[in-house]
Amino acid sequence: MNPSKGRTTAMIFDLRSKAKEDGTGKVVTVIKARCPQNHKCPSLRFCPTEALSQNGFSAPEVNHDKCVGCGKCVKLCPMGALSF
Repeated sequence: MNPSKGRTTAMIFDLRSKAKEDGTGKVVTVIKARCPQNHKCPSLRFCPTEALSQNGFSAPEVNHDKCVGCGKCVKLCPMGALSF
């Protein structure tokens, strides 16, 4: 078993639990395997709460404390690397 994969799964589960507690029910996750990581993420500029950030051309990261679950980034990601 890949230990980092287990951590990622646990982290996603914890974030989804948090979203349920908040009542939003939606948590944006980044699927790094779908992100080419060779350009500036086009979804960054459409996030109304600036919950997405990117270091260089790496896959974007989601600040779940800022994310309101509106889904704009998910709809606008051309590679489908952002999802609920």
